[in-house]
Amino acid sequence: MPRYDPIAMSTCRKGPELWPTKTAEWHGSVRPPSDHPDMGKRSRRHHPPRLPAPAATKVKAAPPASPALDPERSLLEAIADGELDHHLTALGDAVHARHHLLHTVRSATALGELCVGDHVRINHTISPRYLRGLHGKIIDLDDQSATVCLHRPVGRFHTGEIRCPPLTLEQLPRAA
Repeated sequence: MPRYDPIAMSTCRKGPELWPTKTAEWHGSVRPPSDHPDMGKRSRRHHPPRLPAPAATKVKAAPPASPALDPERSLLEAIADGELDHHLTALGDAVHARHHLLHTVRSATALGELCVGDHVRINHTISPRYLRGLHGKIIDLDDQSATVCLHRPVGRFHTGEIRCPPLTLEQLPRAA
């Protein structure tokens, strides 16, 4: 069987039914065609199962009895239907502002629960990663952060003191 030649095939007048098929003969492999995976190494890695693609035709669900009963669903449906396309930037800005406000409230609450002298552990949200899981003692608090004195110097923190956002600290129980 002849080797696969796309240029020759494009000028071939015999038609595609007589072109060579993709088999071990034309690509020079000694393995049978069933041994050739159709995907690369990265594609074979375990991935979570994908949901089936949505149907091409959109079937609208029955509207709720009253929009006042389910305003969240009606807002999401309005966005999905494209009724609010001109307002998407404003909606995105409002969502971002709300996330920022909630983060600020959580930070202020966490900072209010900390006291100078508390023993804390640095949690998984800190960067650089080599600080994760280290224990220390709070030596200073300001409006936005806590200064933690580690038991020993670590990495670029030669003094052993680190200013951390309060959400990166877990308060340890006091020793009895």
